[in-house]
Amino acid sequence: MRRSFFTGVFFTGVVPVLVLLSLLQGCGKQQDKQESSKAPPSAGESVRPVVAEEESYDCTTVDSTDALKQTWCEARGAFDQSTLADDVANFGNYLKGYRQGVNDARRAETSQFPREALEGKAEKPREAGYRAGYQQVVEAQGIIEYNCRDGEQASEYKDRWCEADDAYRIASVGSSDNPFLRASFIDGYMAGGRVALTVPTSMEAFFSGENPEGKQPAIYKQEGDDVKSGEQAFYSGFDEGYKAMIASIRESINQVMQQMQAPNNMEMPEGLMPPPPGQ
Repeated sequence: MRRSFFTGVFFTGVVPVLVLLSLLQGCGKQQDKQESSKAPPSAGESVRPVVAEEESYDCTTVDSTDALKQTWCEARGAFDQSTLADDVANFGNYLKGYRQGVNDARRAETSQFPREALEGKAEKPREAGYRAGYQQVVEAQGIIEYNCRDGEQASEYKDRWCEADDAYRIASVGSSDNPFLRASFIDGYMAGGRVALTVPTSMEAFFSGENPEGKQPAIYKQEGDDVKSGEQAFYSGFDEGYKAMIASIRESINQVMQQMQAPNNMEMPEGLMPPPPGQ
């Protein structure tokens, strides 16, 4: 049977268009399914947490080639001897504090926490670890510290050390929680006192009211913005120690001259008479 003209047109033109539209619609539905599968889970759905692998080392042999292992083992040893060791969960924050304390101390920074914990107050793991790490570097640097409030380990050096410590606080060179600046200041204080004893001078210079000076300066000081805080603390300590020793010598001479005065206002020979104060 011969198909009509319109029937041919329908099959040759319209049908292919309908098929094409159907295919495009199917692709759209498939894309929607793929996008919906990538959507984030709803609030009610459970999400498995990602747990980071816990840091751990074998501390049987420790050397300085692995900084992370070294600080981990140091922190673990200090942690095991602390009052926080009963709860191993405290070690994570203790380790973070320990490493921060080591880092600050190596850069001679002031301690972020008081060097000594308050009595009767429980330490937080991070603060305890920080103090332990900071103190470890202080001891490794060989910095000597004294408790000037107790009478134990009395010595002439301790007396001078405590004298320099007082001068450090009065001069406001740095914080009392920075043992590195304080050590530089005290070293300068001791050196300044020693140099003051070697300056060639006459007795008249001690009574003039000014610090005696030799043929050359007592110390040459670096100047400028490049001078580090530790070096500047040394210079400040040197000046304070130098002046303190001169004052001590002057006081000793005054005492000797007073003891040399004759009793009962007896006149002394002209060559032995002490000069009037201020001359």
